[in-house]
Amino acid sequence: MAVLLLLLLAWPANDSDSQLKLAMAFALAPFPLSMLAAWVGRLPYWPAVGLVAPFVMLAVVVLQPQYGSWVSNETLAFGMLIGIPVVVGFMLTALLCALLAGKTARPAEEDTA
Repeated sequence: MAVLLLLLLAWPANDSDSQLKLAMAFALAPFPLSMLAAWVGRLPYWPAVGLVAPFVMLAVVVLQPQYGSWVSNETLAFGMLIGIPVVVGFMLTALLCALLAGKTARPAEEDTA
């Protein structure tokens, strides 16, 4: 999802109308992308994960530090600004839904037959 969002930001926008459409697409793209990722990942309650994950991603964007002081490459810092909230926000939401559903990964029990 982070790669698709970064590719969306690289889309050429020449005038203010296309920039507005690009901003709207960037703001709304995480919702269907997280729904698709939750469905492909076969998560329990995948519609809830897909709906809540973009809001958690936004919270992580607000809370994360500025990477410009840590990384000398501005492109890498911008990629981290997009990529880290996507991964952390989606995983936190999926973990929370799994814990609430009681469906966490457990080791498989061996058959003793």
